[in-house]
Amino acid sequence: MAQTPPNHLQVPAYMAFFLVHGAQFGVGVLGFSRYIAEIAGYQSWLAVVIAGAANQLIIWMMFKTIKRTQQPDLYMVNKTLYGKWLGSIMTILFSLYFAILAVVVLRTYIEIVQVWIYIELATWSIALAFLLVAYYAIVKGFRVIAGLTFLFSFLPFLLTPTIAPVLEYAEWFHLYPVMSSTFLDILKASFILTLSFAGAELIFVYYPFLQDKDKAQQYAHLGSFATTIAYLVITFLTFIYYSAEQLKLTIWPTLSAWKIASFVFIERVEYIGIAMWLLVIFPNIILTIWASSRLLKLQFRITHRKTVFFVLILVFITTIQFTTRDEINMLNESINYIGPVFIFGFIPLLLIVSYIRRKKGGHSA
Repeated sequence: MAQTPPNHLQVPAYMAFFLVHGAQFGVGVLGFSRYIAEIAGYQSWLAVVIAGAANQLIIWMMFKTIKRTQQPDLYMVNKTLYGKWLGSIMTILFSLYFAILAVVVLRTYIEIVQVWIYIELATWSIALAFLLVAYYAIVKGFRVIAGLTFLFSFLPFLLTPTIAPVLEYAEWFHLYPVMSSTFLDILKASFILTLSFAGAELIFVYYPFLQDKDKAQQYAHLGSFATTIAYLVITFLTFIYYSAEQLKLTIWPTLSAWKIASFVFIERVEYIGIAMWLLVIFPNIILTIWASSRLLKLQFRITHRKTVFFVLILVFITTIQFTTRDEINMLNESINYIGPVFIFGFIPLLLIVSYIRRKKGGHSA
């Protein structure tokens, strides 16, 4: 049975805010507005609101499931509700899902570096360097991961002044009329935001490391709410800046918008942004790899160092397999199909099964 970590290994409840927000706010920020605009046009900002609300519901479901089953984490919840074999399969599937999330974030960021800064940079070299640093952070324990997430969550605020030049070219009429797109299109666009909002489901793994669980839930909801507000601001900024045709042709609208920002002491602000984004996505990757390796550790009862090493090799090998724009685009799109299965499929199913088990008079769930 998974043991609850001692107090000195746990983190304060307010860290749930940064852990949720830090896991969600990553590489997807740089290009999500184009994907949702392709489906629902300028009114797709409503998709951000819907996706944000759906994530709030998912967070509530995770805390509710854990409380109902009275189990400390996803591994034990799966084992309690599905039994030994099916529960083991579910745990391994979630572990693979978190590893895939790490691959998507890492490969997408490497592509941005290769396109904007170092065209000849080998994928394996930056992936290897990044994952070696990630290994060092992960083996130091969850408190170090949480601390880095807390620290790097503030970096995007330092870039806030660089969005001011965008307002000079704002075309506010792009946002009118409201509800010119169908509700079905807006709903489809909200599914495209799966990658951008992915990360809250990690709560299921690091829940035992949170102090004062009731307060932690409140902070987790606030963290996701902060992500929604940030995405709404970015969506409005890109929509008022780009015409519909420009938006279709721009792969990373948020990043491209930085090109117009120029200061006396810095001419290419986007280079600063790309460099800082390395630290912004770092929590995304170490949290997902940590969660993936911890589930394997619990499942197979081997040391965490070994499972971390295994997951890092898996992420590295998978990352370097994607070399062309089409392949990387396919990788990003695949998570939009895989993610909803886990987030909007398996997580609600766990809660439903916990209710069914109780009605049948089974476990205390």
